[in-house]
Amino acid sequence: MSAAAYPASRIPLERVLFWALLILHLVPVWTLPFLPTQDGPGHQSVASVLRHYGDPDAGLLREYYQLNREAIPNWLIFFFLGPALGFLPMAVAEKVLLSLYVLLLPLSVRFALRSVDRRAAWLSLLIFPFLYNYMLNMGFFNFCFSLAAFFFTMGYYLRRPEEMGLARTGGLALLVLLVYFCHPVTLVVTVAVLLTLAGWRALLDRHLGLPPSARRWLPAPVLACLPALLLMASFVGARADARVAAMTLWAKAKHLAGLYSLASMTRWTIPLAALVAVLFGVLTLVCLRLRGRRPLQASDGLLAAAAVLLVTYFAAPNDLSGGGFITHRLNLFPFLLLILWFGTFPLPENWKKGLLTAAAVLAFAFLAALAPIYATLDEGLGQIAAAGDLIEPGHTFLFLSYAHWGEDADGQPLSFRTEPFVHAGSYIAARRRLVDLSLYEANEDYFPIYYRPDRNPYRHLATVPLGIETVPPRVDLPGYKSGLYGQVDYVMIWGLRDSAGQDTAEILRQLKTGYDLVRASPDGRVKLFRLRGIPERVARR
Repeated sequence: MSAAAYPASRIPLERVLFWALLILHLVPVWTLPFLPTQDGPGHQSVASVLRHYGDPDAGLLREYYQLNREAIPNWLIFFFLGPALGFLPMAVAEKVLLSLYVLLLPLSVRFALRSVDRRAAWLSLLIFPFLYNYMLNMGFFNFCFSLAAFFFTMGYYLRRPEEMGLARTGGLALLVLLVYFCHPVTLVVTVAVLLTLAGWRALLDRHLGLPPSARRWLPAPVLACLPALLLMASFVGARADARVAAMTLWAKAKHLAGLYSLASMTRWTIPLAALVAVLFGVLTLVCLRLRGRRPLQASDGLLAAAAVLLVTYFAAPNDLSGGGFITHRLNLFPFLLLILWFGTFPLPENWKKGLLTAAAVLAFAFLAALAPIYATLDEGLGQIAAAGDLIEPGHTFLFLSYAHWGEDADGQPLSFRTEPFVHAGSYIAARRRLVDLSLYEANEDYFPIYYRPDRNPYRHLATVPLGIETVPPRVDLPGYKSGLYGQVDYVMIWGLRDSAGQDTAEILRQLKTGYDLVRASPDGRVKLFRLRGIPERVARR
């Protein structure tokens, strides 16, 4: 798919900016001890179980967890953190994983743009403000990788859509399967876009009076999508009775207008996200004006696909088959696909320079806004990790947070829209090879491991649904009796400032009755307790 001829001049600044921004976006990953995300610690804990599950001395892990043998989505990052990068410490493996994401998403966009038109690669700078998005800060790493898989799939198809023989159809099928094992929402988007592009080609041929050509365009994408769709049907069908919930149309409209899925961690990202939305809106109007009244073209299929994604965004529920945040994920795709559509237009040279500058400034502004809050959150995460180093491997461990967002000196939340501390104890479980009793992912059925039913702390330790994660937490420590290892060996409390309240007083009473205080941070935000009677230096098998 090609556009009208571009001017022959090149902009060397584009490549310099691209690689400079690529390196710059790696800096937070490698300069911070932790990249504060909500679910990232849990991913490390799951991957640690996968690494050690078969070890001869890991009997305690096998007592509490069992492997999920289903061909579920959400597998990709656990493959990397577990078997693929098992030779690295878990913290380093996560940095390598996040670095791959930071590198692959811009490179995949560049690849897809070059498939649209080789001279359109400069538009890949528009992806950089999207890198540290809400989904990444939530710790939805699989979804973030699915964005790169989506663009590689689009680039592969768009490079030679008219030459989809057996070999290329097989290659496309493998890419679509890769998308499935990243995330099911992106699979639906990928299938919708591929079929829209192929259908547009068939309709265009008919419009031009060519012989019926549906058999030329549609069979290859349909066949390529079929294996992943069969897996998806099996996955969703087994969860058809799960809760379905939706956002209001007004809320969706506001989120779309402000590109709200770029806003998180700090409120400074709200105006920055809105500026990105405005930039895309202006660029869309410019491209529509350039298009004018020219005849229908194959490149218009990208705009048609963006329209399909827009309708999907408003029609889709926010929770389905046990998965959530569907609307927040779909919020990104109309904008992302427009990047490829922009690549079909010969934009004026002064527009190119302005867009390059705007993309670079916005990308830098997002990093500048996020860096201070990342550093502040890291201080608390470091205190938690330091206290956790006192725990011997081979024990059960429960982390209870009273300040999911963190707190400043005035008691105000540090983080916006994300809860970086709610699962922070999983960093310790991953480092110390512990049974993580506050691992929410093991309470779900769409991750590689889950709790054995008779040991599930979310059922038998929590006194209310999700009581391990409520503020204040609601658990029954002495009542957690479940076989030989049915006890909580270590408890860590984070962020407790006020001991008032019946639920908090009850937990403190349980700790005073059966546990010894092992460590308290100087500011009192972190307290580690050990079950009375457990030898300090003896690990349980």
